[in-house]
Amino acid sequence: MQIGLQDYIVEETSDEYTLYSNDFSLCSRKVRICLYEYGLEFRSKHVDLIETGKYEVASKDFLKINPQATVPVLLFEGKPVYESHEQIKFIHSRNPDQNVISEEDQKLIDFWVEKSSMVGNPVKDHKIYAGNTIGPLTFPLFASMLVYVPFLEILKGLILHPIKERVLMFLMLKIFGFKLFNIPIIKRLIKSAFYDLNNHLQELETKLSTDEADWLIGEDFTLADISWSVIFHRLEECGWYGLLTKNKPFIKSYYEKIKQRPSFRKGITEQHNPNLLKGIRDLKEAVKEDLSLKSLYKDLNE
Repeated sequence: MQIGLQDYIVEETSDEYTLYSNDFSLCSRKVRICLYEYGLEFRSKHVDLIETGKYEVASKDFLKINPQATVPVLLFEGKPVYESHEQIKFIHSRNPDQNVISEEDQKLIDFWVEKSSMVGNPVKDHKIYAGNTIGPLTFPLFASMLVYVPFLEILKGLILHPIKERVLMFLMLKIFGFKLFNIPIIKRLIKSAFYDLNNHLQELETKLSTDEADWLIGEDFTLADISWSVIFHRLEECGWYGLLTKNKPFIKSYYEKIKQRPSFRKGITEQHNPNLLKGIRDLKEAVKEDLSLKSLYKDLNE
């Protein structure tokens, strides 16, 4: 399926912008922050993922919006824009900053946006895309959230969801829970994602430490800052943030500034999903008590 703005209408609407998104989805959060940052009015439609209760993304109605059964989908006058990194670029293109961005700075923005994006298969290309490391690193939180999801809802995905590999992974997390992280191939995948993300963050730390600007690229908050903000927040939710920002004071200071922005609060912290809140609570306890998780987090803390 082509990415970016499409030339066909999937929904008749009088709204300029409609966002189909999910409270928990990292990419959905990125687009919400962007819309709020630009002060745009939009119609918001929440779509459940299996982690938040059911495979609404694989429903007949939503597959008309996105046959790939993923969120977010941004509609512009009823026409879909696919892939979150393309969606934020589209929003920017229609609402350019008042301050002129130099060609050199635009290249830097594009570089950091691409590096932080989820592109293609989330268990591959971790050395290229920091965003792709987030899937495996979220496995423990997925497992704790799926406790509150009935088996039947996951099994429905085997029939309805077009990407069966995703459904099978969630089925394994539901069946085995935290014990899945004793399986060598899964443990290696998570550790590899952790180390690759640490390298990406070290590169970001170096950039921030050698530049006295307020934000990642100059004095203006840009798409690059939006893209990294959701990664930091997900790491907090999963309990990885402290481990990955050890000896990275510039990232810590940078993220604290991001959290003060109204767009961040509206786009993330003011969203409350019951499964997510329970999953975060249970994961914190499990990291202290579950032997599988204690071992995994201890290994990565050394």
